[in-house]
Amino acid sequence: MSALYYLAWRAMGCDVSVQLETDTDGAALLREVPARVETIEARLSRFRPSSELMQFNEQAGSWVVVSDTLYANISAAKHAARLTNGAFNPLVMPALLAQGYDRDFATIDEPIITSAHPAADWHMIELHRASREARIPFGSAVDLGGIAKGWTAALIADELSVFGACLVNFGGDLVARSAPEGLPGWEVAIADPYGESSLATFWLRDSSLMTSGVDFRRWESRDGVSHHHIIDPSTGQSAESDVWTVTVHHPDAVTAEAYTKAVLLAGGQQGLYWIQAQWNAAALLVCRDGAVLATPQFLSHVSERIVL
Repeated sequence: MSALYYLAWRAMGCDVSVQLETDTDGAALLREVPARVETIEARLSRFRPSSELMQFNEQAGSWVVVSDTLYANISAAKHAARLTNGAFNPLVMPALLAQGYDRDFATIDEPIITSAHPAADWHMIELHRASREARIPFGSAVDLGGIAKGWTAALIADELSVFGACLVNFGGDLVARSAPEGLPGWEVAIADPYGESSLATFWLRDSSLMTSGVDFRRWESRDGVSHHHIIDPSTGQSAESDVWTVTVHHPDAVTAEAYTKAVLLAGGQQGLYWIQAQWNAAALLVCRDGAVLATPQFLSHVSERIVL
């Protein structure tokens, strides 16, 4: 008989939880997951100077042989840039640093703001699959950020799905495989960025639900100017948009993550039109004025509308 197992901890700068419904020893399976995530984070974190990602960035301009994990993430990030026509650009790290996001967000107190420049051209990320080599333009640097979280969440979900239905949650970025017995999916809540309640609950199965916004990671420079971590690659500045948060539903976690950035940069109505033109994608947007917008495909998965 299947039972539901749960484990929560902190990793990749966010609260992480995993649920697994299985007829095997689920507790033992889940105990192995934090170490698995730590191994990946040690390679991909931009907040660890010794990480493989940061060592790779120090060699910008040169071909570098990288691990399977880093290669997969850089490749996924470039593909995401292609899908969004550069609205998502993994080469925004210099711009993030210029905006003062130079350390884990929890430790930012007096950010140092410098002049920002547009991100380097993502087309210049070069990959050689056979030799597992990668090269980025001199002077640029890769920030995997949400891509790494989405990629890792999907990997963990795929590995656990062998044993049963599971839901992986990385700071509100969700990946589900199968569904709990007797249910159409995992019922998850979509948070209201303006309050303590939820906007809606959503049935999630064999897909991902990713959220990005400018409501949380925000800081001010000494002159009182507000900054946030969603960068407009064309300016190198924090994006100006009428959208506060974006939640995207898509079969692929990395694609969903990239689409959230594209929609936020496009703005409310234009972003809504854009996401509806993308294959198998759906979205819910919360605008700065409190308006809530959603695609019909998104609403078809909603189990209960609380605010919509």
